Amino acid sequence: MAALLKGIPVLPVDNMGETLGFYAKLGFTETFRDDADKPGYVGMKRDDVVIHLARVDGGLARTVGEQTMARFIVDDVDGLYAEYRKHEGVIHPNGKLQDKPWGTREFAVLDTTGVCITFYKVNAD
Repeated sequence: MAALLKGIPVLPVDNMGETLGFYAKLGFTETFRDDADKPGYVGMKRDDVVIHLARVDGGLARTVGEQTMARFIVDDVDGLYAEYRKHEGVIHPNGKLQDKPWGTREFAVLDTTGVCITFYKVNAD
């Protein structure tokens, strides 16, 4: 049976310039874009995590974005939380660092389109 190797979430964007700035604060760097002047599709990467950003026109981006979530496993969730807390408005208002009953230590951010991204580490027993 074939094995799945990696996933790349494609996240909706309403304002590409703002969103690129937001992900730069998170330490992501741009790897490609479809158009130099007015990008509609952009790839970004931090360490082994890759995301793609897709502009959604017509006011639909926020509606889709507020229903979109992604979760990323990290090796030092406390360190990443401290890094992201330095930037105002990055941490989700209800997503402060905490231990969850399902065995993870996690926090969440909200991007400029309303996408919720959770960063977590599985707690050791």
